[in-house]
Amino acid sequence: MSLRFAVLTLLDIEPGSGYDLKRRFERSVSHFWSASHQQMYRELHKLHQEGLLDCEEQTQAGKPDKKVYSLTELGRAELREWVIQPSAPQKIREPFLVRMFAGHNLSRDEQRDAVEAQLHQHRASLQNYQEQNERVLKSDTALQERYWLAHQTLLFGIEAEKTWIRWAEGLLEELEESVKT
Repeated sequence: MSLRFAVLTLLDIEPGSGYDLKRRFERSVSHFWSASHQQMYRELHKLHQEGLLDCEEQTQAGKPDKKVYSLTELGRAELREWVIQPSAPQKIREPFLVRMFAGHNLSRDEQRDAVEAQLHQHRASLQNYQEQNERVLKSDTALQERYWLAHQTLLFGIEAEKTWIRWAEGLLEELEESVKT
């Protein structure tokens, strides 16, 4: 996948400025795809040049004009063509797991501290996802129906965080047991 299709997907939901798009990205796609602000703007310009996006300038009092992007029919067709293609499963790219793979270089206290820090981060992510899920469940029924599959990605994130938490808690228990023996 590329940022191109994340941008097309977010603009398919609703037209918006680069700023709007970045905020939407941070609240949704950023949980499983990363991009900097600069990358996002470069991609918007590129997609516009390719005729996949329209750009309407809106005058703002005391500020530079705001560029609002929306999908063209060509952009919508490219998005649809991409969506119907099968995706190959991706391998996990998790720096923490590489650190744990080399964890024999750490003392038991350092191992425990590393796992506890990771556990704290995953608990915070789980809480964030659960709060987002509550907002989705309180949203308009028509929106829930339209974005049902998008909501499933959030539910997957919740389950992934629960799995991380169970794994880390089990690992901490085993580290505690190894200290006792």
